[in-house]
Amino acid sequence: MEGFEIRTGVTLARPAPNGTPRPFGEVRGYATDPITGKELVMVLWIGAPKPLPHDPDELTYID
Repeated sequence: MEGFEIRTGVTLARPAPNGTPRPFGEVRGYATDPITGKELVMVLWIGAPKPLPHDPDELTYID
């Protein structure tokens, strides 16, 4: 998948509400939505037990 390489640090692209810490995660792989066929990025968030799928438009790189 173009854009996010495995082991890249990411966070959510939308601004976090005031006082809410911004989550940090790591790209662990890719998946395809079985209904829409859209490619998704699998992100392992700090504290999460397993990677969760996200639309690439929802994510941005950590500087």
